[in-house]
Amino acid sequence: MERQDKRIALFIDSENVSPKYIEAVMNELPKYGTLVISRFYGDKTISNADWIQAALKFSLKPMQQYVVASKKNAADMAMAIDCLEIMYQEKADTFVLVTSDSDFTPLATKLREYGKFVVGIGKEKQVTPAFKASCNEFKYFEYLVEEEAASVPSIKESTKDLAEIEAIIREIIVEDGPDNEMYLSSLGETLIKRYSDFDPRKYGSKSLSDLVKGIQGMELKMNPKQVMLVKLINSYTIEQIEAEILKILKKGEPIDLNKIKTDLEKNLKSFDYRAFGFTRFSTFLQSFASLKVSQNKATLK
Repeated sequence: MERQDKRIALFIDSENVSPKYIEAVMNELPKYGTLVISRFYGDKTISNADWIQAALKFSLKPMQQYVVASKKNAADMAMAIDCLEIMYQEKADTFVLVTSDSDFTPLATKLREYGKFVVGIGKEKQVTPAFKASCNEFKYFEYLVEEEAASVPSIKESTKDLAEIEAIIREIIVEDGPDNEMYLSSLGETLIKRYSDFDPRKYGSKSLSDLVKGIQGMELKMNPKQVMLVKLINSYTIEQIEAEILKILKKGEPIDLNKIKTDLEKNLKSFDYRAFGFTRFSTFLQSFASLKVSQNKATLK
């Protein structure tokens, strides 16, 4: 069954979520299938007018749950029970949990154990790693809705994250892609399997293809069947790499392999020895006739 054919059950923890995010959430759902159940949980006697308007606009069924005791969240319990009931009745294939509350981690885990696809949506700074990992995918409000510039990380603030995801993408292609290329769709699936909260919008790109286009040493191309491929291109020739290594080793003293690797990655952006078919850096260096590798160090012959 294709994802677009899936039946979605939407559960919103209204005591944990602002109604200003609901429109963005509803716009995201068609990517996962057809909405068949939509509910929000809380005490409607204390719900504000914005929540009422959101419920009317998007046909969200209010599930009333009075606050029965101080510091006890009966709405969470009611939401969890209803999720499990719908799961057992097989009324939905995909469960969307809109909350940043980590107390729903066991619920998400149980839904996945029964073969359901679980999507979590919450605030990036409030969601625990355990809750993210318990979901098949996790989305952040911050990247679903247009906010004031001050509330969303800028590209400069995300530079470290961007560099990390570029390295991860390069690693996936090298390890899983024959001839250093793979289907763009397969790359996306692998990223989400590794990191449930992966989202190109987090890195300033509207799609995975746009993200890949901005990475040095990669290109997108269509295969004969008109399926998009992403290919890793060696930005440097073997001769250029060898010349850089010789500069590092010019003093003639043996240098630690880790330092050589670090210096190469610093001086040659996007350099990755695995792109040349090697699984170990030491083996890559041994392929150069001008070098001698011994005891985790290298020197000139």
